[in-house]
Amino acid sequence: MKDKNYSVNVHWDKRFPKKGTQLCPIQLGVSINADQFKVGLRMYSTKEDFTKAMGRGGSLDIKELRRQINEYKDKAEKTLERMPNPNKETFTRLFRSETDLFASSKTDATFLFEEYISECAKEDRIKTGKNMSCTMKSLKSYKPKLYLEDITSTWLNGYRNFMFKEGNSATTVQIYLRNLRTIFNRGIKGGFISEKHYPFRNYTIGTSVKSKSVLYAPDLKKLWDFQGTTLREKRSRDYFFFLFLANGQNFKDFCYLKFKDLKGDTLSFVREKTKRTNTVADKQIIVYIHDEMRAIIERWGNKPGNPDDYIFPVLNKCKTAIEKENSRATQQRMTNKTLNRIGKKLNFDVPLVLNLARHSFATHLKLSGTPTSFITDALGHSSSKTTEHYLKTIPDQKYKEISDSLLSFN
Repeated sequence: MKDKNYSVNVHWDKRFPKKGTQLCPIQLGVSINADQFKVGLRMYSTKEDFTKAMGRGGSLDIKELRRQINEYKDKAEKTLERMPNPNKETFTRLFRSETDLFASSKTDATFLFEEYISECAKEDRIKTGKNMSCTMKSLKSYKPKLYLEDITSTWLNGYRNFMFKEGNSATTVQIYLRNLRTIFNRGIKGGFISEKHYPFRNYTIGTSVKSKSVLYAPDLKKLWDFQGTTLREKRSRDYFFFLFLANGQNFKDFCYLKFKDLKGDTLSFVREKTKRTNTVADKQIIVYIHDEMRAIIERWGNKPGNPDDYIFPVLNKCKTAIEKENSRATQQRMTNKTLNRIGKKLNFDVPLVLNLARHSFATHLKLSGTPTSFITDALGHSSSKTTEHYLKTIPDQKYKEISDSLLSFN
């Protein structure tokens, strides 16, 4: 048992009676390292009943009141005993949660996942929340009882092998392991588990070494010359080239563009993905507005009006963050389906989807001799290491051209 640096007492607070009654709230008075605070229990009683409940005997109602008070007090003491480094914030958050993090002698990660998912919902980070939900579901399909103390390097390797046997890609496994690492770090920071249990110190999650698929100049030319026969084909082709010309813009950022982002001959925006991060928040990506981009806006965009209106109509009727994310995902899925059909018509070697615009933009700059540092800024990355994953290896034809040029002395 750790040294006891806390205390829990029960109080009847006469300062806040229910209007028109003698009922006042019952609270826990908690002290952690001399930091004192109160936690409400959503329980009310008269002074007389409270005094009787803190004693012995009494009617059935008094005994029930005593049972509830003792249950809350026991939960508070149990929570404080199990937390390595409790403070007011972490204790209150866990105590008020419906999840019993300490139902066993080990620390259940479910509460930490649910807390993070709840935060994402409040901050409108719908996609991140869904990603975390998928991670938790996947981890619990491997081990239904997800205790942090059980997670070791051996456990992580077992999960990795389980995922591969289930047919998951290396990228999916790496994403889920990074999410688990995030939860573990939050658990340590919040004082729910000791750092001595941290399993990622000498464990390599890894990064995908597979280069991103891209369209090189010949295929980009084919797509540029493609004349769609349907509205969807024409719009999907235009959306692709808008992203390509807008520094390989992500489709979500495309959907959230507003007319106020247009400033003369430039388009300025902050990536939706990084708006809430500390490293690249408020990092403006500046794009020169190519004539073709203006033409695409003219063909498929909303009519200019309020500066806060969206440029493209994907999110026009959406009010909530969930509606916006669902509309974005639906439009992206439909556009990718159409692009894939176009790619097959053009005999492309890779499936044609919107993300190829971003990868192709980066690789096109690389083959043009553009410094990686510039490509990093253009893509809105915080590190050139991230950019490297977007750069396709140089194609064989380019190596041939380099080799042929070695003896071209004139």
